[in-house]
Amino acid sequence: MITLSAQTPADPKAAPFPCQPPDGIAAEEKRAEFDRIITSTDFPATPRKRKIFSYLIQRALENTPVRTRISAREIATCVLGRGQSFNPNKDPIVRIEMAKLRRDLDFYYLKSGRHNLLRIEIPRGGYDPLFMRQTPQEKSALPEVPALTADHAADVSAELKRLLHSSDFATTPRNRKFLAYVVERELAGQRDEINAKSVAIRAFGRSTTFDPQKDPIVRIEAGRLRRDLEVYYLKNGRFSPIRISIPKGRYVPVFLRQTISEDV
Repeated sequence: MITLSAQTPADPKAAPFPCQPPDGIAAEEKRAEFDRIITSTDFPATPRKRKIFSYLIQRALENTPVRTRISAREIATCVLGRGQSFNPNKDPIVRIEMAKLRRDLDFYYLKSGRHNLLRIEIPRGGYDPLFMRQTPQEKSALPEVPALTADHAADVSAELKRLLHSSDFATTPRNRKFLAYVVERELAGQRDEINAKSVAIRAFGRSTTFDPQKDPIVRIEAGRLRRDLEVYYLKNGRFSPIRISIPKGRYVPVFLRQTISEDV
C-alpha cells in the first residue's frame, strides 16, 4: 500500500497559493478517501501513476500556511526521476501520465467510487487535487440479461456503429479496428478467426509472422479496450439497448440486452 510521507520538496519556480482552500473537508477525510482509491481494484492506475497520485495528495495535505502550486517539472523530478534540466515543453511525459491518471480516477468514480461521500479530482490545466462532496449513489443489483446471438446481427451491427462513431467511446483508432474486427467476425459466424494472431494481422497490421507468445500487444490492447467499453456503458452507453463486451481471457465478444438506465 502507498503511504503519505510528511515532507515533500517543492518546485521553487512555482507560484504560491493558500494551502487549505475553504472546502470544509478535514484532512483525515481526505486521507481516508485517498486510501479507499489506492487500495481499490476499481482504480486501474499503473504503479507509476499511483506514485504520482500519492505525491499529489501528499502535497495537497501539507500543513503549511502557504505552499507552491504543483508543477510538471516538480512531478518529473520528484516522482519520475527526471533531472533538474527537465523541460515540460520538450518532454510531455507528465502531461501524458496526468491525462491517464484523470481517466483512471474517472473510471473509479464510475464504479465503486460512486458510493463514496467524497470525490478527488485533478482539474485539467493544473496538477493540484480538488476535494469535493458528492451524493453517493445507492447500490443496486443489476438484473440478469440473456446474451444475444448472431440472429440479432442487425441490432448488434447498429450498436457497433453507434460505438465506433461516439465521441463518448474514448478508445484509440487501433482499438476501434480491434472491436470492429471481432464483432464482425462473430456476426459472420467466423469465430475461429478471432484469436490474438488474427487480430494482430487484420486489425493491427502486423505481419503473418506475428507470434503472440513473444509479442503481448493484443493482450495489452484487449485490456484497454475492455476498460474503454466498460467506461462507455457506465456513462452515456447506459442508454443503449444493447451492450457489447469482451470477457477477460478471450477475444470473442458477447452481446447483451440491457435495461436502459434513467439515472443521472
